[in-house]
Amino acid sequence: MQITGSYSNYLTMTSLLAPLGVNTSGDLVMQVFSSALQNLQEKVDDQIFSEGSQAALNQLYSDVSSLTAKANTLTLDSYTSVFHDRTAASSDTGVLTATATDAFSADSGAGEAVYGISVAQVAEAQVNTGLELDQDAAGVVGTGTNTFTITIGGEDHELGIAVAEGNTNEEVLQKIALAVNEADIGISAEVADGDAEGTRKLTVTSDDTGAASAFTIADVSGNAVAATGADNVSTVAQDAAYSVDGVAVASSSNTIYLDEGMVTVTLKGAGEAALTVAPDAGQVKDAVTGLVSGLNSFIGHLEENSDYITDEVLATVNSFIADHSSGLASIGITQGEDGMLAIDGDLLSAAAGEDLETIEEVFDGLDGLAAQVSGYTSRISTDSPLNYAKEADDLSTEVTDYIYSASANLLQGTLIGSFLHTLA
Repeated sequence: MQITGSYSNYLTMTSLLAPLGVNTSGDLVMQVFSSALQNLQEKVDDQIFSEGSQAALNQLYSDVSSLTAKANTLTLDSYTSVFHDRTAASSDTGVLTATATDAFSADSGAGEAVYGISVAQVAEAQVNTGLELDQDAAGVVGTGTNTFTITIGGEDHELGIAVAEGNTNEEVLQKIALAVNEADIGISAEVADGDAEGTRKLTVTSDDTGAASAFTIADVSGNAVAATGADNVSTVAQDAAYSVDGVAVASSSNTIYLDEGMVTVTLKGAGEAALTVAPDAGQVKDAVTGLVSGLNSFIGHLEENSDYITDEVLATVNSFIADHSSGLASIGITQGEDGMLAIDGDLLSAAAGEDLETIEEVFDGLDGLAAQVSGYTSRISTDSPLNYAKEADDLSTEVTDYIYSASANLLQGTLIGSFLHTLA
């Protein structure tokens, strides 16, 4: 323990020296005070707790660190609070799915809300599906240079391939796909298996969904497009059409955003769904269970170390629990005669899912249990172990006696020295 001098220490020292006839606040008192502190520090440095007491104190400080963290997850003013976590639940995942941004305070993250969303159609990318061709047969595309134009976004892009004598359909299709992909104009092509064995076909797809991604393909010279069926539209590009709480909206994407971007929704299909954004009931239940477990462990360790840790610690924690006994019982938490807390899982689950306000009130409300525990354990973590070790009571008596004795001796020596100096 580090002994430090402060103004309050100085005033206390002045008061202690009063019986010695020192009533001023001059340099002499300060000199005595500083000397006494130095000597006292040397004495305290030699003070060693017993092995049992030191082990109990180590356990205490380990427990309060863990308990503070668990309690903070149930206090609204903590950025780790589970009350700020958000889930976005869809009543029909075939219509939509969603995620919500967690909050870090009461004024951030996704707000609690229920949205009624009706999806008329989802956004689609255009897909052209070509003819199924015998992959090993001689190519249906004429030899020489074949050019074709792809029009997308109001722009024409002319592409071309060179077909050699003897090229198979597979080879020609791969050349077309390569030309489209290397052009990098917002569409992609691939050669896929046909339904019939030994056949292959060309598919061309716009990279983005929405009506604006529609494209056309047409031959300029040769028959690469017509012979392969690359211009056959199998899926038409279209925007998503949906409404949120009755307000109609169109979007080129199936990913939409609500609550100023705090809620991300993915449209999956036509239909209606309710989207509920709320605190994460599962996280809340886990946090409550974690705090209860932490309190039980804390209480158990305090009882095991009752010979070493002051009774005030256990009494304080039990008083916090007693203050909230009715609220705890309403969500399924009770304290047994052995001091341990027990949880009715069904009641707690119901409260987390349907009565979150009660849980907030019990743990975070005005002097809520989690808030009280967090405040108290945080204080312990910064306090000297002398305040919590029963062995410290004996040391405290020694310190008081030592201050009087040391101060008297030092003052006497200083006064004599000053008097002799004056006579010299």
